[in-house]
Amino acid sequence: MATLYDMHVHTTSSPDSDLGGEELVELALEDNLAGVGVVAHVDAHPEDYCSNSFEPEVYDAETNSTRRTAERGGIQILKGVELGEPHRFGGQYVELMRGRSYDFVTGALHWVDDNLVLEADCFRSGDRLEIIEEYYRQTLEIVECCDLDVLAHPGMFRRGLARAGLGHDLDETELWPDLLAEVLQAMIDRGIAMEVNTSGLRKKEDLIYPGAPLLKLYREMGGSLVVLGSDTHSGEKAFIGLEKGRKMLEDCGFESASYYRARVAVPYLI
Repeated sequence: MATLYDMHVHTTSSPDSDLGGEELVELALEDNLAGVGVVAHVDAHPEDYCSNSFEPEVYDAETNSTRRTAERGGIQILKGVELGEPHRFGGQYVELMRGRSYDFVTGALHWVDDNLVLEADCFRSGDRLEIIEEYYRQTLEIVECCDLDVLAHPGMFRRGLARAGLGHDLDETELWPDLLAEVLQAMIDRGIAMEVNTSGLRKKEDLIYPGAPLLKLYREMGGSLVVLGSDTHSGEKAFIGLEKGRKMLEDCGFESASYYRARVAVPYLI
């Protein structure tokens, strides 16, 4: 029986993806998924590869076509957006998406000021702990002020650390306990889901975002909203790690995950 929903999949509506709608549906059927949350990159940082590439009309048409194809196979397609640095560029995004509806809105932090935390250069010239602390301070801004349903891949700075050849096994809940507690409490208070993102399993860092300590703390504080996402960008590496993500959720005390329809969380047993 199909059970899992992958809530973070990029198609050709994002310039860094080569996954078409028909291929997406074929692969989802092969992997026995219950549904897929498609997300388009919406970015405005001037140095980002995807900056100012979002075309709402094109995305709507592509996703509607994919949805019609998927319905024949019994798969749900949910339409979402991934907003980069919404605490900095939220005003632009509101205008860009005005009058349009999405099943879910995901917020992501890739840039700390002008440093791309996914890349090695971010950590080669600065103090890594200062950069990571600022990463979480800006994450706090995002979850306190932005209109989101999901926080994407918390802790993804570890990709930059791994690429720089630096250790990435730190525990942020021990280094900055008060700051992390603020982030998690804001998420809980505002009903923002934690994404368990498995993309790190196919990268040099070989891990899931967030790490178990942060996910366990979220659960201990009363957090219950979680989604699974592979951050797929190509057919060759589609949906990798979802079962490991499910097992991590189970180990951390979660019995369910959610998908979103019309910006309402719909839980399902894992």
